Amino acid sequence: MNQTQNTLELQNISIGHAGHALIENISLQIKAPCLIGLIGNNGCGKTTLLKTLSGLQKKITGDIFYKGQEISILSNKELSKIITFGFAFNSNTFPISVYELVSMGRYPYINNMATLTKADYKIVLEAIDILGILYLKDKLITAISEGERQKAYIAKALAQQTPVLLLDEPTAFLDYTSKKQFFKTVKENVVAQNVITIVSSHDIDFLSRNADYLIMIQDDKTVVFDKTETIMRSNYYGRHFNY
Repeated sequence: MNQTQNTLELQNISIGHAGHALIENISLQIKAPCLIGLIGNNGCGKTTLLKTLSGLQKKITGDIFYKGQEISILSNKELSKIITFGFAFNSNTFPISVYELVSMGRYPYINNMATLTKADYKIVLEAIDILGILYLKDKLITAISEGERQKAYIAKALAQQTPVLLLDEPTAFLDYTSKKQFFKTVKENVVAQNVITIVSSHDIDFLSRNADYLIMIQDDKTVVFDKTETIMRSNYYGRHFNY
């Protein structure tokens, strides 16, 4: 990927549900490689923003561009090769193996015979290995712990190998050591693959130490986007996220 071309831009977008705007007139430009933390209090619109960026939810107004192209004109398959949306797993999950789950990340690229290539198999196994769960690859995801299952879902997102990766509370079920390893893995992936990664998380301590930038949604629905150290010096951050 060309670093100068891998750019995600929001122009005056408003997001919400059923025509009711939750946040209005968001404008920002993100260039790869970049790890961004998305922070804000419960109910402020973090998940809605990520779903809107991923195309899972329609924006109310405005435009979202990737490499200068408005993404709303893209088909679902085209968009799935650009943006991955990974979220905390649903406990009501089907009894498939860890390998089968992670291999679903390759579905945007499968051929007409719906089979994975040798290259796909390699990508899937590498994603599982990166998360340290290779020993679980043949286990049913219904038979492993919540933390292990969360790692499998993260591996699935990484296996999709898109230039934009959106993760909603990916560390929700992880212990401290696993959270630390997660952020190390994501940072390395950002640089190695020249990607844009946005992580929504309540693990503010980890985000503040690892994210290049922060998107902060304030109580009045104002969205602030700046370098992490700049956001951390703001009054709102000091009142709500310094412990």
